[in-house]
Amino acid sequence: MLIRLARPEDAALLPAIESSAADLFRSVAGLEWIAGDGVLPVATHQRLIAQRTVWVAQAQSGALCGFVDAEVCGDELHIWELAVDAGHQQMGIGGRLMRAACQHARAAGLSAVTLTTFRDLPWNAPWYARLGFREADAPPGSRLADVLAAEAAHGLPAQRRVALRLPAAAAQ
Repeated sequence: MLIRLARPEDAALLPAIESSAADLFRSVAGLEWIAGDGVLPVATHQRLIAQRTVWVAQAQSGALCGFVDAEVCGDELHIWELAVDAGHQQMGIGGRLMRAACQHARAAGLSAVTLTTFRDLPWNAPWYARLGFREADAPPGSRLADVLAAEAAHGLPAQRRVALRLPAAAAQ
């Protein structure tokens, strides 16, 4: 399994991976709709790829099977999406993708890596906690509070969402 920076031609392949990864939500009461909800647009992937903040997992066959989309926001790297297709989950690929993003943040001199996720799903906040992420302050008007508010406006249950932060210096 190769973890590498995404290339422009990869952008069109990422929505199918995200859609496959979202199938996990079909078994979560009240969140089943996420499995059929939209994915990040190809244009968003293209924009982030141009910033060199998207990493992909490429199988030996050459097929892509996972990605992490991130963006520099001030002095932090924000993770917008981490997805591993259903056929490649539980193999450590998500962790390898996150390590690539975290190593980039540290090498770039950024202060932290941030993201928002579900606090109660085993493959969300508890999984990120094993990587060293901790709950982040998200006071009203802050960037993370704005992200959480936008997610709630999209229909994600605010009481189940949490912002997480990992100091870049602690990234492995």
